[in-house]
Amino acid sequence: MTATINPGTGFLAGAAVRTGLGLAGWGIRRSRRLGDRDRQLSRIEARAAAERALGERDALLRSAVFQPR
Repeated sequence: MTATINPGTGFLAGAAVRTGLGLAGWGIRRSRRLGDRDRQLSRIEARAAAERALGERDALLRSAVFQPR
């Protein structure tokens, strides 16, 4: 027969295991999110499209606004 030294020890051990499993799951989800090549490529393409759109908008604004010489 084994007896626990402190009745709260089982609760603390359970909380530690649950926390560890939660952190492990978070790490796995994070690595999938960061390592997904297709998602990274789509983000890069979206950023490039946004930069092109801003460039076009700026060019339109410059051509539409009076600029004294």
